[in-house]
Amino acid sequence: MSSEWKPNLKAQRLVLAMAIYFGLLAGQALAQKLPEPAHGPSVAVQAVVTGKPSDYVGWETCAGCHRAEAQAFAKTPHAPVGEGLPVSPPITGEELSPSAAAGKKIYDDMVCAGCHKIGGQGGDGGPALDDVGARLSREEITKRMMGRRAGTVMPPLPPDTPDKQINELVDYMLTLKGGPTQTKPVPAKAFRVTGCETCHGPGKAHADAEQDAAGDPAKESAGAKLIFKFQASAKENSERCLTCHVTGSGQDSFAHSQHAAAGVSCTDCHVAHLVHEVKNASSAGPQLPQAAFFQTPELPETTRWLHNSLLKAPEPGLCFTCHGNVQAQFAMPVHHRVPEGLMKCTDCHNPHGSGNRASLNATNWETCVKCHVEKRGPYVYEHAAVRVEGCVVCHSPHGNTNHFMLVRREGRMLCLQCHTGFHSEAQVPHGRLGFQTSGECTRCHVSIHGSDLDPNFLR
Repeated sequence: MSSEWKPNLKAQRLVLAMAIYFGLLAGQALAQKLPEPAHGPSVAVQAVVTGKPSDYVGWETCAGCHRAEAQAFAKTPHAPVGEGLPVSPPITGEELSPSAAAGKKIYDDMVCAGCHKIGGQGGDGGPALDDVGARLSREEITKRMMGRRAGTVMPPLPPDTPDKQINELVDYMLTLKGGPTQTKPVPAKAFRVTGCETCHGPGKAHADAEQDAAGDPAKESAGAKLIFKFQASAKENSERCLTCHVTGSGQDSFAHSQHAAAGVSCTDCHVAHLVHEVKNASSAGPQLPQAAFFQTPELPETTRWLHNSLLKAPEPGLCFTCHGNVQAQFAMPVHHRVPEGLMKCTDCHNPHGSGNRASLNATNWETCVKCHVEKRGPYVYEHAAVRVEGCVVCHSPHGNTNHFMLVRREGRMLCLQCHTGFHSEAQVPHGRLGFQTSGECTRCHVSIHGSDLDPNFLR
């Protein structure tokens, strides 16, 4: 064979190293997106009606004041199916100028339709704007947008709003002259509770009180108490969520879970509308040593939130805010790859509770063998310790300083925790000191997890 056909060992090693490196990065990126929740209609297909239909105002009115919350809420599965944020109706007459068209988009982006109607479409928090261009001049419209009008709850435009956007918005307002060709009225819909009032309760009393307050801080504070704001006890907060989230096996045990017993509510971990980007909980306080060796790709916060069960912060940082002792275990040299982003806490544990020890997703060792499939069995001769106690009788599940995460530094000392009567125990043919020169027990009893050939787990 000629020399050019001989394998280049250095090149092969380089290719192998690159494959392992990029494969690890791919695994980290994939872990950021898992578990992927099922998308579709919310479980609150028909929420329970408290009080009378006249006690509700619809989420369009809520969006008029709580703009940022509504914009985030509209992206979630909780939002009403088939209903977007309130917007201005399409123009049926002449086409708008580029400036007025840009103003119409600003009007929709600011959710002005949450309070104002145009052509019968929008909320009832403010006056209808069908003929505002005929009633008011450019100067009057600009003045009302830039300063709060007495007796209303309409907030002024942000002071940093560019003059160009203000002029475009006014240009759109001036096109609203009224008349039959301006817009098409929207037909009335059958009443059902959707959107914000599904969780916060009827909002009519709150909306009326805020309107009557007209900027009075004392009255506004009193009006804020007329709506449920999830500032009650953990039990009351969670009960609001559990009125709808009772159809899945993941939440049906929450009332009896360790989190519920410790006073943790759903809103301590989840948020229905991510208004401001939440700082990554893992970046607060002491940093894990893995951060110096691994650069895990991070998704945009809104994307991460929508694809990770609406959690306030990513795992495991969110869990570490309470479980600091577990964070310390993951900082040990030998650990499961949770800090590196290859695993999540919820891969093993159900935070909403389960009938298993430590709220594990599956019983006994089934959680472990989901990944460690070579240890599953079934075996003809099973290790009794695994059958009764599970993997944790020998291994520390989060991490420690020992090889294979064993709970003892020496393997034979681990075996002697159970096999204490070594010289007189039945079916143990070793003398009291005969095993010491043989080294670790697993030199002979290699099939320690179970065997199909030998009851003593020998080769």
